[in-house]
Amino acid sequence: MAIQFKNTRYLPDGSQGEITVIAEWSVWNCQQKRWIDSTPTVLRNILLAALHPNTEFCIGEIDKNETNSTRLNPFKPKDYENAFFLDLASGSRNHGRFTFANKSTIGKRYYGGAEKDQWKRIIYGSIVHTGCKKLIYKQLKFVVVDDEARDADGNFLDDQVNGIHWETGDSHAKASRDLMTLLGLPADDEDKTVDPERPIQFRAALFKEWVGKGTVAYNPKLDGSGYDLAIPLSSLKGNKPALGNHEGKLLMGLVFEAEERRAKPGWMLFQWFDFQTLEKDGIISKLEEKCDRLSQAYNSIVDLADILRIDQSEAEAELEEGSDSLQSEAEYENTMIRVIQVDKNGLLLLHPYIVRRVKERMQAVWLNLAKAAGVRFYSLMGQPDESLAHYHVVLPDGRIKGKRVFCAPDFEPGEYMVFRNPMRHWGDIQLWENRHEGTYLNSTGIMAAPKLLLLTVGGDTDGDFYNLIKSSAYPNMRSAITNFAEPPTTKKFPKMALQGSLQEIAIKSMNDLTGIVASLLARARAANAEDAVILIPAGGEQKEDEEMRVIDFLSQQVQIAVDSLKSAYPNNSNGLDAVKKFLDEVEGEAPWLKDFKDEQCYRDRTCKVTPGATDTVSRLVQTVNGFWKAPDLTIDSKPSNYEKVLFGDVEFEEIQLERAIAHRAAYRAAMKSAIEWKAANDDSTRMIREVAEATKNSKEKTFAITKPDGSLYSRESWVSAYWTATHRAETGDAGLVFMIFADEIIQQLKNTELKEAEMILVYGVNKGKWAANWKGQQVQIRAIIQEFGDKQYLSLEMKWDGAKTQLGWHLLGNISDKFKPYVLPGFTKTMKIYTISFDGQNKAKRVVLFNADMPQEEINKTLLFDYSIKL
Repeated sequence: MAIQFKNTRYLPDGSQGEITVIAEWSVWNCQQKRWIDSTPTVLRNILLAALHPNTEFCIGEIDKNETNSTRLNPFKPKDYENAFFLDLASGSRNHGRFTFANKSTIGKRYYGGAEKDQWKRIIYGSIVHTGCKKLIYKQLKFVVVDDEARDADGNFLDDQVNGIHWETGDSHAKASRDLMTLLGLPADDEDKTVDPERPIQFRAALFKEWVGKGTVAYNPKLDGSGYDLAIPLSSLKGNKPALGNHEGKLLMGLVFEAEERRAKPGWMLFQWFDFQTLEKDGIISKLEEKCDRLSQAYNSIVDLADILRIDQSEAEAELEEGSDSLQSEAEYENTMIRVIQVDKNGLLLLHPYIVRRVKERMQAVWLNLAKAAGVRFYSLMGQPDESLAHYHVVLPDGRIKGKRVFCAPDFEPGEYMVFRNPMRHWGDIQLWENRHEGTYLNSTGIMAAPKLLLLTVGGDTDGDFYNLIKSSAYPNMRSAITNFAEPPTTKKFPKMALQGSLQEIAIKSMNDLTGIVASLLARARAANAEDAVILIPAGGEQKEDEEMRVIDFLSQQVQIAVDSLKSAYPNNSNGLDAVKKFLDEVEGEAPWLKDFKDEQCYRDRTCKVTPGATDTVSRLVQTVNGFWKAPDLTIDSKPSNYEKVLFGDVEFEEIQLERAIAHRAAYRAAMKSAIEWKAANDDSTRMIREVAEATKNSKEKTFAITKPDGSLYSRESWVSAYWTATHRAETGDAGLVFMIFADEIIQQLKNTELKEAEMILVYGVNKGKWAANWKGQQVQIRAIIQEFGDKQYLSLEMKWDGAKTQLGWHLLGNISDKFKPYVLPGFTKTMKIYTISFDGQNKAKRVVLFNADMPQEEINKTLLFDYSIKL
């Protein structure tokens, strides 16, 4: 349960600097009253560990359906002098995980000591648990303001103490250039410059006094004012200092900078449009083209890898060009993509780890096509800008009358479809106009709009991202939006404190019904039953039975469920049960909802869908199902075949190999437990991600291990030891070394120069399945290590697109010794094949392969003079 703490002073007096902190907390099973024997939870650069590095914390775990609050009572493990006490909660509370502190808690110091304030330790405890890219501290003067305050004339004046409007907003602070530069990350690795105009999502704390969260942007008014920060009360989620001027050493964390993110719309958007509308806009024809391309490559690791390479390079090119066009179907870069991008020689293309990851990636691609039709676009972080509010009037019920104007400086002016998830109803898809004006004209990675306009699509400005699609790209979808019926009216209720003891509050906080309500909404839409009027029984804050439309009830329940993370305002469970019963009766089914999460979906089979269903999402699924093929990527090679492909010439010591083997065993045990936890917790991958994060973080620890004489082992020797240990394992696919040392593996691939094999001689062809009279056909070959008896042979497998019955990859033969230096396991290539000798049964015995681009005249000369073959 150690906390690694490092303080880097920027100034000698300690008034300014950076903290790096890594917390590794063990997990206590509160029911079984024992430590869980698995990899600890790793949290990097969190406020809690940076503020209290000497406090011992751990994670207390209960079943997510637990109702007995005493499970979270204090516990005293063996060999501990003091007990652990429930202290705080993070986002993990939905899965029954809470933070405990040894001997004494710290939550009351920040969230309030009164009983009425204890709920904030659970609901807002995530502030001090959020991992930050950077933690800085600075002795500074700051102003606490009220972003809702107005002057006598009704104009916003957030700082009435000083009579200044710093232009803060809902959970949105303003900072000086110096503070923004200190908090931001360099945009350029060479000159290390930071763009102070780029807004940031932050976490902040004043030691033992208060904590806050939200977004912060540069305001020139603060430069030279004597203050570095204007922070609104809405950002302070526990103790709230008095309005006005303060001074202290603030700890601030950068969660992320404003940026353009690639995104996908998903079924929540498309469910509100007719399938015919998508057809008219060309979405379906493009979807079919993408599906056809994937289905044609189902049995070729080479073709699938090429598809993934192309997708990634297209996405990177779009970003480099600053394009605001729709994105390709490329996802964020991962280790497998990085490997196949640089592995031009194909050394690892048939490696079991790469093959497995390609299969997983292709499953994800098929799934995304079914959910989102392959459409990609940008999303931007929202910022408040009331200077754009004059374009419209806000009616008493919250509706907007007039122009909906926002400012996204990175995107060309014009009309956009704006939306975000989760969607409450079709009214959450709106047409807004981008104008380059207002407070954020010089900012990047953001879209700015008035607070009340952002609320109309269910968002706020504490770090929410908003999705944009140029309306001209899909004119028929645009037309459909203009013809949408008047949307349901939803209310955003005020925050309500959770009642009870801290343990009782923690138990109550685990229930988030957002997914359940969204599923009911999807079922209603699929059955075309959203306008049906049914009797909704009393429940939650609804005191009487009431007849209402299904859409009116469910859209409000989505809003309540989303807000439940911050408030105790309850969902109407009785009403949700009534809607479910109604949908069961009218056979309102959407089996794809659950199946999208099934690990077999598009891995082993198509997605489940109701036969003959006519709703848009079901038809998207049906379209993709019609093209899907189970990938035929059976690879017989084992990791041991690749032990010498990379790092074979890098020596290591036996103690390093022993440590790598021990790490491999611990990793497997931890991942096994995480997978079991996933199966028992609605397929949540939280534990798997925690194990993966802890494993990745082990690299620097490994590099820091010293020899008996105090010196360090070389970094290359550690990589070589892990590469050897993982590739000698009897089972598995050596994924551990890729997880820890991806950068080093990729660099090694870049530095590995494989001399081009312009021709390859293969013998023993009559033992394989391609023993024919070849006369220059173009084929695909790949090098593998085949085991016969107790010997291994460097061999070639071959695939010929002209084959009628013998489809896919089959053994061709063994590579002649003369050509082995030019061919490594995993080597892939397209070549021309010629038979040069036959056995007694007139079956091809030896063949020779030539580069596909070698001039035919040279091929003819080689065949004639070296093998007496005249064409």
